[in-house]
Amino acid sequence: MDSQIWARLWTVANVIAPTTALTTLLFYFGYVATTARFRYFGVYLDMVDLSLQEMLLYGVEVVYPPLIVLAVISLLVIAAHATVRWMVSSSDRDAITGWVGLFTVLLGLLVFTRGVVGLLIPRVARTETIATTPVCLGCGALAIAYGLGLLRTFAIRWDRHRAAVGDPSADPPPALPPPAPPSPAAHSGELAVWLESPAVRRISRYALAWVAVIVVAGSFWTANSFAAAYGRGRALDDAASLEHRPEVVLYTKEPLRDAPSGVEQTEVAGAAKDSYRFRYRGLRLLVESNGRLFLVPAQWIAGNSETLVVPYDDSIRIGLIAG
Repeated sequence: MDSQIWARLWTVANVIAPTTALTTLLFYFGYVATTARFRYFGVYLDMVDLSLQEMLLYGVEVVYPPLIVLAVISLLVIAAHATVRWMVSSSDRDAITGWVGLFTVLLGLLVFTRGVVGLLIPRVARTETIATTPVCLGCGALAIAYGLGLLRTFAIRWDRHRAAVGDPSADPPPALPPPAPPSPAAHSGELAVWLESPAVRRISRYALAWVAVIVVAGSFWTANSFAAAYGRGRALDDAASLEHRPEVVLYTKEPLRDAPSGVEQTEVAGAAKDSYRFRYRGLRLLVESNGRLFLVPAQWIAGNSETLVVPYDDSIRIGLIAG
């Protein structure tokens, strides 16, 4: 059965090429981050109409920080799992296994409950630290499943020992003898038999599948929250560094109506009536796309400043001054 499952997964993996999946993720992260980044300047991303290559470039810079964090967390998890494997490898440490399993389950329940609260009460999720709710949901479910697995191992060994000594009321000694090599189930009690039954194993597989769904969904939710926060952070950095960018001097044939606050308008002396007579200073380029320039004032004030959108054609002329 396991070989058939792995064969199907391998077939799906061959159909969905890794490069395709990577491109999709980069595009998605870039879309979320860039949407939050331009929204700070009052620009809808649909208006900018970035190309696929540009969106992928925006997505690459978002991936690096969470990738490094994920690598560090993975190393810590591998080290913790190796410690648990060493602990479970000997029946002499069954008491520690039981306490660790119980502590992990209780901690997982507490963390998962916090995630459910953030899921059911939107106000909590909006005011919390970035991605607290999805992290609590994923980590809590994983901790519960891991702790229950440790408790299951402890319960099976404890029940086997109780059945082997023939005294159901006797407490297990500090050090338990290893099970007999020929057949460990020969001295199993009712609890161990039930925990190792096909029905319990089947329920465990179903439960682990749903835990995997929660972890995967929480991971994407976390990545989505981080990408949005990263985009807002980049927007704040952009606004703070506008003065150091090259200045865009805009020349137009007709005066602009309602020029953004902080932009200086002057009329070029001696210019012909049908030439570029009006000059605008104090602008910085936010982005150029699809034949349009998105210009912002050098002194950007959130909620007050405006983004100027002008066609990038013969109706205007621009000059650049180093910042």
